[in-house]
Amino acid sequence: MATFASLFYGGYLLAVTRLTARLSTPALMAASGIVTAALLLPAALIIGERAVPLTLAGWLVLVGVALISQASGQGLIAFALAHLPASFSSVSLLVLPVSAAVLTGAILGETLGPIEAVGGAVVLAGIWIAARASLVRRPDR
Repeated sequence: MATFASLFYGGYLLAVTRLTARLSTPALMAASGIVTAALLLPAALIIGERAVPLTLAGWLVLVGVALISQASGQGLIAFALAHLPASFSSVSLLVLPVSAAVLTGAILGETLGPIEAVGGAVVLAGIWIAARASLVRRPDR
């Protein structure tokens, strides 16, 4: 599953990078949402998932996820892909799992083990190396 997820995520990043040359970020996010909903809604209904929340709390969670994760998070990624090299953007997105691990400690009280901490440090070092290499190749920025 992880292999398929990485292939689809890589394909998404390549598609967004190419489409940002022709579409504005809001138009790209709207098209992405429509295509995703059209593909995933039938699958969700087939496996028996509820498509509409039943409670106000359910609606608030749905709206929160839509605004924070989809509109803000993916919108900012699409905006960045339009203005930064794809090679650097894709590597810098690896900060997301590291920040999620740190935030679970701050918000949920979970602790990182030594292996997770070393893995996070390796990821951050890789991002730093990629950023420096990007600056060396593009001295005009």
